[in-house]
Amino acid sequence: MSSLERHATLLPPWTSRRRLLGTGLALCAPGAALAAAPAMSSPVPPLVGSPGVRLARTHRIDLAEAAGRPRRLFVALPQGPVPHRGHPVLWTLDGNALFPLMSALLWQRSARPADMRVALPVIVGLGHPGEAAYEQTARAEDYTPPPGPAAGQADRLLDCLAQLQAWLAHQLPINATQQTLFGHSFGGLLTLYALFSRPALFQRYFAASPSIWWGDRAILVHRDRFLQRPADGGDDGRRLLLTAGSLEEGAAKPLADPGRERRQRERRQVGSARELVASLAGAPGLRAEFRLLDGQDHGSLVLPSSALALDLATART
Repeated sequence: MSSLERHATLLPPWTSRRRLLGTGLALCAPGAALAAAPAMSSPVPPLVGSPGVRLARTHRIDLAEAAGRPRRLFVALPQGPVPHRGHPVLWTLDGNALFPLMSALLWQRSARPADMRVALPVIVGLGHPGEAAYEQTARAEDYTPPPGPAAGQADRLLDCLAQLQAWLAHQLPINATQQTLFGHSFGGLLTLYALFSRPALFQRYFAASPSIWWGDRAILVHRDRFLQRPADGGDDGRRLLLTAGSLEEGAAKPLADPGRERRQRERRQVGSARELVASLAGAPGLRAEFRLLDGQDHGSLVLPSSALALDLATART
């Protein structure tokens, strides 16, 4: 039997084929799908003016002044019973942009079967009033350490975070020994500065593509001071996770934007992150890890990094 004959035996008889063809043409006719669907019992209301989406168990608090400027707090509460030692806490910078993503991930994980759930964290986002995802001038001041070309108000913001930790402890049963700080880009720079200057403020630190390049790599001065400090048994169990995207450095082909390509070469996001983690290998009481996120650039790595931050915040060790 030829190949053509074998294929012919797989086809339905001509009358059946003709019937199928007629049905397909009828379904392709304009309005055919709408005619087959049942009519709605009421018209769809206008999109404009309809209520916005609000995720369950989330809260928003506006502060008239905190650390020198108006602030907005976002808080998401996990479902389920309170853990024996209280809730872990995941603090995220750039709250306007990152809190909606973090809280959606928390909500999704809360819906998992009970036997697959871990003790999920309270999520606190620190942001600003208004609808903009980022307030660039404010974050350039708030997230940068001294010395540097900008105001370098990182210490002021860390003081604010310490006060907010005390406030949260009066609002909810939390685990004061399982608190994580997450920041991306400039927020990642502040996360590194928090670890190097106040290692006891949090127990876990997540810097997603941190701006190590900023201020002629001023953060390395604080890294060196951190490494020179005497060992303290109270620091045991601290963790640092750095991520960078494989598309942030050394692209296989030239980028369409020459300026962006130049910045990639100068900033060395991937190489700088690797080198920083390697330099912390001997830091007492600290476990530092670098992860390269394949196929991600500086902006797109926020999503996988946020999921990894939830993992870090809930890890038992």
